[in-house]
Parts: sequence; C-alpha cells; structure tokens
Amino acid sequence: MRLSALLFALMCAISVPPAKGQHSEWPDLDQLLFSTLTASGTAEASFWLPDQADPAAATRALGIVYEHIPGSAGNTSIAVGLFQRTTAGWGFVGPVENVFGHLPSDATFGPTHVELTTIMPGPDDPRCCPTLPVRWRISLASRTVQRLN
Repeated sequence: MRLSALLFALMCAISVPPAKGQHSEWPDLDQLLFSTLTASGTAEASFWLPDQADPAAATRALGIVYEHIPGSAGNTSIAVGLFQRTTAGWGFVGPVENVFGHLPSDATFGPTHVELTTIMPGPDDPRCCPTLPVRWRISLASRTVQRLN
C-alpha cells in the first residue's frame, strides 16, 4: 500500500509504537522488525501489537513496518509479520500478506486468530486522507487474512 508524503508525515507525528508506549520494560524491537520485515533494514514507522500489554505475559505479537519505496516521492509499503516468544526470545513465525491500511490498532488475540483495525481510503476520500476503519482477521495457524468489513 502506498502512502502520500503528507499522510505519512501525519502518521509518524501521531503514532508511537505500542511496545514503547505500553510498558517501560519492552525491549527495543526495531532491529527484530527491520531485519525480518524490510529489504533495507530500516523503516519509516513500525508498530508492535502484542497479545498482552505486559512484556512478561506477552507470547504473540504482530509486527508492522512501513518501508520507503526506493525512487518514490514519499511512498511506503506495508509489511506485517507474526512473532512468537520462546525461551530464546522473540522469533519470527512468518509474514502475513494482504493486510493494507495505515495506523494499525485494536489488536485482539483469540486462540486461533488475531484481529486488528487499519484506516483505508473511503469512497470519497482524497488519497492523502483515508478515513475508513477496516477490520482484518488473521489466522494464527496459516497467517491467511480475511477482511471483515
């Protein structure tokens, strides 16, 4: 999904990765996210959506990064991955394809799936300013995605 420069600047200005804002004991997760979800090893913005706000209790998480598209005028792509905590730390389970949108939020984990909300362009929205909340369901077993609305 491509973002306009204006929307991306707004997104960066108002978003704080949940891992850093939820609890002071979260480690810096950028290296894990950037090394597994980007081609360049850097990103314009990243999000960590764990199953629990407490780092000691969290066992699963979605990681989301927005990476600059080389040669574009401020556009980014979205990459989503599923992560699992083991005794060795957080590990990458695999990519999640076909999630689109901006400002991921409201992740809820169930025994077989996780749901989250992103913001997409609505029917009359200018490209710069999406307003339509879209809910996604991701199977934890297959990492397949279903749009719910």
